[in-house]
Amino acid sequence: MDSLADRLYSLWLSLWHRLTWQVLLAFGAGIFLWRNLLLPMVGDDYSYAFIWDGANAGNLMDGIGPRQKITSFADLAASQWSHYFTWGGRVPALLTAQFFAWQGGGSRLLFAIATTLVFVLLVCQLFWLAAGRIEALGKCRAALLLLLLGLFFTVPAYIYTMVWMTGACVYLWTAAAICAFLLPYSLAYWQTDFWQKSQWYCFPAMALLGLLAGWSIEAGSIATVLLALAFLLLFHRQGRLQSWQLAGFAGLVTGMLLLMLAPGSLMRIKLMRELAPDYTMPAELMWTPLMFLYNFVEGFLPVLIGELPLFLPILLYFWKGNRRRALTQYILLWICGNFLVLSAMMFSPDFRAHAGYHGVIFLLIASAAAMRAIQPMLAAWCQTMRKARLLTATAGFSVLLVWLAATVLCLVIETSYNQQWAARWTIIAEHRQDDPIVVPAIEIPWHLDKVAGNRSMTEVLLMFGADLESKPQDNRSNIFAQYHGLKGIVIDKNIDWGKYGEENEW
Repeated sequence: MDSLADRLYSLWLSLWHRLTWQVLLAFGAGIFLWRNLLLPMVGDDYSYAFIWDGANAGNLMDGIGPRQKITSFADLAASQWSHYFTWGGRVPALLTAQFFAWQGGGSRLLFAIATTLVFVLLVCQLFWLAAGRIEALGKCRAALLLLLLGLFFTVPAYIYTMVWMTGACVYLWTAAAICAFLLPYSLAYWQTDFWQKSQWYCFPAMALLGLLAGWSIEAGSIATVLLALAFLLLFHRQGRLQSWQLAGFAGLVTGMLLLMLAPGSLMRIKLMRELAPDYTMPAELMWTPLMFLYNFVEGFLPVLIGELPLFLPILLYFWKGNRRRALTQYILLWICGNFLVLSAMMFSPDFRAHAGYHGVIFLLIASAAAMRAIQPMLAAWCQTMRKARLLTATAGFSVLLVWLAATVLCLVIETSYNQQWAARWTIIAEHRQDDPIVVPAIEIPWHLDKVAGNRSMTEVLLMFGADLESKPQDNRSNIFAQYHGLKGIVIDKNIDWGKYGEENEW
């Protein structure tokens, strides 16, 4: 057993030394780009390719009439103005989505490249936030690996929040904006002289970053305000409060108010209750124990279960690590950020798991910070204990194999998805004058979604956005036909909405 442990550990070290930070980042970013290239524009990506028509129930409802494509920056401005006053306040995120829907012309190539750059930026931001300083990613490859694994395995509804164009703009891109805003506060926490003699441009830059972070997504915005406030109180207590910190906070609160007080948010709820009551909780059940129970079961609990592996380094730090007050306080701050997001969503009319995305992002920072702290301790254990060497090698090989296997599985599913979409264009070309054109419904090969879960495309996701619908006037079929100049298009099977949870038995 002892010789086996040493040999296995030696093999692990040999492999680990070859896995430079460049290799790890290139693999993570390369697979992310590949997956983005496989996914076409789908669902509400097409809805946001048109000018938002708030006067006629917007672009996301069934049975809407003709809509006008976005063809200029003026159209973008008009669309977001209408959207803000009739649907919701997530202007920066959805302005970005509409820009790429317009510029892509039905292709996602431009967006795939841009969003991969944002993904790399987010990885770097999380690494720097965990370190409390800007440094090379090679300084702690274990933390880098943890971040890449966490973004692959623990964020909720991966396709919806990381790859889908509209969803990525709302979740991935806003997470990058929030982290960009919080990074200077983190650096100031660890470096007492950070921006003590800041230049004039720091003030408008922080105000703009704050505006974008606050004007992002509801739960993430609220949590960011409270995290920034905690930093400000700490700096005030230490006599280190700076003008740029206040400028950033003012921009942040302004952005949050623009988001939360958007007139369209209330109008959207009213419209949904009138036109799509199955999507919303009845008014008489709002703020009742049933609402909180539903939100806990559908949102809070799935997110918490999914992020449990991230607590392992944190538990090791608090159990055996060299605990320092500043680091302990810092880790706890990000853990609080995670639970602030989940708690805020408990008061939402409908808490689905993907809404907990930013909470997982905050927890990733805490977990990576703890990993950095315990790495010397783990190395010391491996030097003195064969069981530690065996456990480290076994865990290391297992994690990499699972990551590789899961990646291959996801690529198989998404390549099949891409090919089935490609095959449809032949049918569309041959039957362009049909009203409607009937195309085969997309199927998950060999029911692999039962294995991959929500790390890739699932049957439920197909029903709720990633495929067309059964009736020509259903929104996704209708808006797809309008975009491509078709008379109508449907899939060749009826969707059992009740089976997939649209008809909630409140």
